[in-house]
Amino acid sequence: MRLNEMPRILDIFENPKIKSVRAITKISRNIDIEELLDRVPHVKLISTSKKKVVRFELKRASYLLLFPSRYVEVHAPDPGGIHDVLVAFRNEISKRALI
Repeated sequence: MRLNEMPRILDIFENPKIKSVRAITKISRNIDIEELLDRVPHVKLISTSKKKVVRFELKRASYLLLFPSRYVEVHAPDPGGIHDVLVAFRNEISKRALI
């Protein structure tokens, strides 16, 4: 099949709908995990990939995962939601003098 005979993507598939987005980053400050768990609301310790990970949940489907290596994964329904989660987490840790 030649390239000009190839059907267009939208001729085969329906228009895709974005259900959620994921972003990765790294936190530049050292944060004590134990203090974070004790002092910040909406934070809990979960186990994933055999690692203890801190989960900060802003609302359903909008959350941040903080790994021991300071790697951060943010999940949200849309790109604006990623910004909202990062801002909320920053506000919570600065309000409690953790940074």
